Amino acid sequence: MGPDELKRRRSYQDENAYYKDLYHFALCITKSTHLAEDVVSTAVMKAFENLKKLKKDASFKSWIFQITANEAKSVMKKKPIYLDDEKYDEPSLDETGYANSELAEILDLLNDEERLVVTLSVFAGYNTLEIGNTIHKKAGSVRSIKSRAFSKLRNEIKL
Repeated sequence: MGPDELKRRRSYQDENAYYKDLYHFALCITKSTHLAEDVVSTAVMKAFENLKKLKKDASFKSWIFQITANEAKSVMKKKPIYLDDEKYDEPSLDETGYANSELAEILDLLNDEERLVVTLSVFAGYNTLEIGNTIHKKAGSVRSIKSRAFSKLRNEIKL
């Protein structure tokens, strides 16, 4: 196996890791496996189409997460609301177990802003400054939101 093959395999593993992180991130925002898949697919297509606009390779991760966040927000604004007595349950995910799990239920206790900050921190591994740049808030505000969110989660877990 030559160096080119090793490089290609590492690249493929990185892409798979990004896809899973993007999917979990989109799932936390949309709360729907189908919408999350659509969001990630569209975000990856947009990123691929605009790859020339990316100035630094090192900022790829934050760039693609920002595209995913924007796409998820856009989809949620357009999402039709069905007035139906029956609640549709999303299928559980065999591979990850995130849908219909305790984690999904606990994250539902957070408001949209808190959920976004927590998912950027946990799934994307962003620090406070990066989250602030992504959601257009000061780092201090992000720390407050994050602290409040984790406090809510801690209280819920203790119960």
